[in-house]
Amino acid sequence: MLWGKKPMDIIENRLQKGFMMRALICLLLALVLMSNSAKAGNVKAFRWVDDEDYPPLIYCGIDGKPTGIFYEIMTEAFRRLDIPLNVELYPWVRAQKIIADGKADGTVTILTEARKPFFFGSDPILLVAEHIFVNRNNPRIKEIMSIQSLKALRPFKIVETIGSGWTKENLKGFNVIWVPNMDSAFNMLIKGRADIFIANGYIGAAFIKKKIKEGNSLSEGYKSIITNPYPLKTIAFRLLIRKDSSFSDILDEFNKVIHKMKEDGTIQHILEGTNLPQRSDSRNQK
Repeated sequence: MLWGKKPMDIIENRLQKGFMMRALICLLLALVLMSNSAKAGNVKAFRWVDDEDYPPLIYCGIDGKPTGIFYEIMTEAFRRLDIPLNVELYPWVRAQKIIADGKADGTVTILTEARKPFFFGSDPILLVAEHIFVNRNNPRIKEIMSIQSLKALRPFKIVETIGSGWTKENLKGFNVIWVPNMDSAFNMLIKGRADIFIANGYIGAAFIKKKIKEGNSLSEGYKSIITNPYPLKTIAFRLLIRKDSSFSDILDEFNKVIHKMKEDGTIQHILEGTNLPQRSDSRNQK
């Protein structure tokens, strides 16, 4: 017993101190939770800018919202990373300018030599290969269908869409006609104004399928478009993040997530949902 203190006084004093301690702990926990909640509400979103017309990989759906293979892969990957994702789609040339101006964190495309000084590239998200598309009525059809290398393209008139970094880098000095979009490129083949259009299997197959289904005056022409059976080259599509982006340090974790999505069948399930030929190759490479 403490001198000058009655037993009940001591007990009440201890109870009061215990209550105050518990109240302080509760207050501290509340402050921590409030702080975390505030931070969570202010977490910066990764700004992904890409092509609005690159089906089935990435494009605007009939409702105007982003959709496609890359969209499904990226949204699931960032969900697993617990990072908000802001997706904006534009014509490809404009999208590239937005990224070049530092107004976006990244895009999904090819890590060309020209892009390496400005971007960090993830491990491959999807492997696709370059294929030659040609009009079966082309007078040099046999020659074109036997092409198995880039070098063999030189004698032919090639049509390509503006903004194709792969073509600029790999077909310098070739006879290339530049057009605004894929629609124009295929029309050049249909009308016999070009011999070859190089596009990835997913993109080309989806586009031709769509055009034939439309049933307009050009639909019959699309039925004459066939594919050279030899892939010119396999290309890796990656998430490219600007080196000056605040998200430039997430690639290691992003790569782990992508590998896990391949292992658990998530990416394969997304690909099967396209109902297109499953080629781990191809290109209209952006």
